[in-house]
Amino acid sequence: MNISSIASNLKRIRAIKGFKQEELANQAGLSRVAYSSIENAKSEPRVSNLQKLADVLGVSIVELIKPVPQLASLRFRKNNMTKRERDKRDQIVIDVAYWLKDFNFLESELQYEKVFKLKKCKGKSPEEIAQNARELLGLKKDEPINDICGLVENAGIKIQLIVSELDKFFGLSAFGPKGCPAVIVNVSDNITVERQIFTVAHELGHILLHKNSYNPDEIREPSVEEKEADEFAGYFLMPRDAFIKSWKENEGLHWFDNILHIKRIYKVSYQTVLRRLKGLGAPDLYKDFYRIHKTKYGRDLKNHKEPIPLDKIDFLEDRLSKLVRDAYEKEMISFSRAAEVLRINNDEMRERVNSWEELNELV
Repeated sequence: MNISSIASNLKRIRAIKGFKQEELANQAGLSRVAYSSIENAKSEPRVSNLQKLADVLGVSIVELIKPVPQLASLRFRKNNMTKRERDKRDQIVIDVAYWLKDFNFLESELQYEKVFKLKKCKGKSPEEIAQNARELLGLKKDEPINDICGLVENAGIKIQLIVSELDKFFGLSAFGPKGCPAVIVNVSDNITVERQIFTVAHELGHILLHKNSYNPDEIREPSVEEKEADEFAGYFLMPRDAFIKSWKENEGLHWFDNILHIKRIYKVSYQTVLRRLKGLGAPDLYKDFYRIHKTKYGRDLKNHKEPIPLDKIDFLEDRLSKLVRDAYEKEMISFSRAAEVLRINNDEMRERVNSWEELNELV
């Protein structure tokens, strides 16, 4: 038996089913130490113990011992990681691999596969490539992106929203077996919605600018590539001419209020607007912005907080949920399998199904 695969599968399924280590160990008749040793790949479990764990988790023993899928094309960089952070990174990669495998399966079974629409995107600079990407996606030159998840999903890019405690980890991207990319975004409560939206655009920048850098074994982040991806994201979300037009339309406002107005239009951070102004020749307004904000709202802008922040409802992914609903209603997957693919427990899945049925007759 491959104890690494068993450990990864146990950890993933336990989290999906909502068990704590001690709770699962007790119900399976194991000590917490013995269970921890299995989940941390420190010892090879007996088949009888694996069967007990499988019974409690409501899965087959095959689910616990099957090989973990691998990502051959991955870009997940974070400099100066500790051993604990590397372990967290490895677990994220495993979870993403399973998610991508499930997603591809549902697409294939339902024949809902999408073509990557940006393969022919071109340009000599991040700004030109961002402009061409917008054109290929059917966006007008000054059109704000109101639903970035829906936009990139329709372009053949898969989106996964995860919650991770890995410090300073905002997202990653990968390419699936058929060449279609995927973007994974950290939506932890300490990360603003503006930053989450920017992460999608940032990773799209890597996909279009740095395809040759997708090596799963490489973890150091070249600063030049990060800067280019940031530049792409800024122009993808808020094109230069559109920004200038919006700014001039509201130049009668105090510049502080104009910044807040524009950040709401384009769903970007106030820092993105300040950087754009500075890039167009304006003086450095950071200190004055902080001072005015403190005077006006009575609080500091610390820990990446946003003035008048966007809400979680401004950033939602729904394509996988639709695939799961279609597959479940066509009886292609079971209730428990649907919950597993969506990474929610049975109670949450039951509530989800009930919500589908409640409004089924209205549409």
